[in-house]
Amino acid sequence: MTLTLPLLPALSSLLLLLLYCLSVSCSRLKEQIYQDLNPKQIKSCFRRLNGTTTIGCTSERGGNVGVLLYVDTIAEIKTLEDPTFAPYVVLVNPEIYSDALLTGLEATGHVTGVILPSVTGGRWAGKVPQPGYSDDSICPNSGTSLYKNTSEQCTQGSAWNTPGSGLMWRSFNFPIFYLPDTTTTEDLYTCSLTHNNLTSGLSWPLCSVQLSSNMHAASDSQTCMRRSNLLNNLTPQQFCDPLSDSNLHYFVSARNRTQESGDTRESSPASVILVSARLDALTMFDQTEVGFDSPTTGLVVLLAAAKLVSEKMSSLTYRDGVENIMFLLINGEAFDNTGSSRLVFDMERGEFPHSLDLSGTNDFANGTQPTLNLTNIRTMIELGQLSNYSSSTLFLHTENNPTGVVGQIEKFSRQNNLTIKKATRTAIPPSSAQTFLSTSPSLHTVFLSNYDTSYTTPVYHSVYDTAQYHNYNHTQGPDQPLVAHLAKVAVVLAQTVISLASEQEADLSPDQVSTLINELLQCYTVSANCSMFHEASSPNPESFPWAGKTVSTPFPQYVGVNPSPHTLQTRKVLQLLTGEKTPLDQNSTDLSDQQTACLTKNSQQSVYSYTFLVGPGCYNGSHVTCASCYQTTVGQSEASSPAFTAGVMESYDWTSGQYPTWTESIWKEISFRSFLQGDPAHDQLVFGVGVAVFLVSMVSVWWVEKNAVLIFPHSGGDYRLGGNLDT
Repeated sequence: MTLTLPLLPALSSLLLLLLYCLSVSCSRLKEQIYQDLNPKQIKSCFRRLNGTTTIGCTSERGGNVGVLLYVDTIAEIKTLEDPTFAPYVVLVNPEIYSDALLTGLEATGHVTGVILPSVTGGRWAGKVPQPGYSDDSICPNSGTSLYKNTSEQCTQGSAWNTPGSGLMWRSFNFPIFYLPDTTTTEDLYTCSLTHNNLTSGLSWPLCSVQLSSNMHAASDSQTCMRRSNLLNNLTPQQFCDPLSDSNLHYFVSARNRTQESGDTRESSPASVILVSARLDALTMFDQTEVGFDSPTTGLVVLLAAAKLVSEKMSSLTYRDGVENIMFLLINGEAFDNTGSSRLVFDMERGEFPHSLDLSGTNDFANGTQPTLNLTNIRTMIELGQLSNYSSSTLFLHTENNPTGVVGQIEKFSRQNNLTIKKATRTAIPPSSAQTFLSTSPSLHTVFLSNYDTSYTTPVYHSVYDTAQYHNYNHTQGPDQPLVAHLAKVAVVLAQTVISLASEQEADLSPDQVSTLINELLQCYTVSANCSMFHEASSPNPESFPWAGKTVSTPFPQYVGVNPSPHTLQTRKVLQLLTGEKTPLDQNSTDLSDQQTACLTKNSQQSVYSYTFLVGPGCYNGSHVTCASCYQTTVGQSEASSPAFTAGVMESYDWTSGQYPTWTESIWKEISFRSFLQGDPAHDQLVFGVGVAVFLVSMVSVWWVEKNAVLIFPHSGGDYRLGGNLDT
């Protein structure tokens, strides 16, 4: 029998490994040391770029590790100046979260991460920073303001957003995590209090955490896009993507460029009344961009008003040169008015509501829409923040003296017991209207809001602008003050638009839309798993809300880099509220066949948009029982910046500021874990001993190998380690 000597230690190692697995139940050592947090519970600050700078947060490639310390007051920042146990990751009291706090933490040079707990429950319940807090600046979108470099521009002394911290627009070289789960933050607080008590003095081991959120993008959008577009087939790498989504539009009356006579018809000058609102919100943290007052109150009022107007105008005639009414929901406005910049750009190039190649005679044989440009717009009415959190008064901000519009709003406000005042500040607030006015200076404009000279909502563009903060509760029904107030605003808006378009007064009541508004607020600010979104959905069993994990939170309202669920679902809601059921040319009872027949109607025309939706009364709580085909005039257009369009991007001056240039960084993973960290000196000692043992072992093996003949004498001849033994 022949036996190889090196096989013996291998068998011994295998035996030891089996014994170890049995003793620890085959658990990984790492899982015994670290406590990992579910990535879905982490809301991280992340990096964005524009043509000149970088904002947001990033970590080192392997994550940032630090001793966890709790900071309750600004004064406690001084304790972080001691480098003995540095670096530190700071769990902060939400009440002190501010520009001053992060500036102070950054100045110590010893902070490697920040954790912000939620205020929805637990130890920090209701502890919103006072007198308010906003991630945005005191002058939102000041770089693209209509009043930039004029006497009416926003300044420190005339700020629109007084609580603005500007933190959204700063760059931090350490991660900042917002943790909405109160149990997690309570555990971290307990860990810090137990092991890292500053009162009794710090000593190893200490409660520590590792925050990982390394961002791939750097420098600015121009550099990042150039690196992303480099042709490298071996290792293709994407570093950032342009912010992009869709703007939504709805024309109350169908627009067919092709007449029955064969002639074509274009839109007349000053013939369209425009009603607009924002679609997007902004915060520092990913997946937290849900704004109750901005944009949701304006959004739901527009949807409710669109429903009322569509129902009434179907039996009325347009008068006084008005040919149509357009409701517009604009995306990306939090980032230098990206969506409205693209709208104006497309209108100037004759590519709104879409750019079509009409050279193919049969491609649109059943009709297509005429283009719409700025000269076709008669009046613009924009909806801003409308919550009655501080006051039930509605303020009118105007440009170019639109007395006719203002007069109608005032008249219908009196009829509905809604208090109206003209704003005392001559400049209109940061808005999409400013973008339109920059190109069409004479446009009659009205901006409706709940404030006069500055925002009354103290939590604009922050994680605190929630339904809970505004005392909204869906179970209180349509009679609760907030819902009743928004219903009045929707009715006044609808009556005003109908009167301007038809010179007729519509008999409307807030009761007609109060239930709808209550349902919409639930969907947009509490949970997307709601009745209205179920009705405004395709019956396709593989799509939302019938497939995938159950949604228990609202969809984020961030513009993002892809079409968002928020935008897609809003389009379906608008189609459901304003569309008309249309019969299908087939008798199948199969919903899939019906859907196919419905969507086929979209071919060879662009006048209507046909969609197949569940609708009211077709969902019994467990499954879909029916659905209908809706003929609508709802459409969408690109909301990405003109700077990223073909023909512009190649020669664009990225530092000019002519167009927004915002991009979002790519990242690999966001992770968080906590553990007890031993004394680094002890780790260094263990490492040193290990190196010494290794060196001694190497020398010993060399010496034994060299002197093997003397140590292991053999009568049969030479013997060397690793040789075979005959038995």
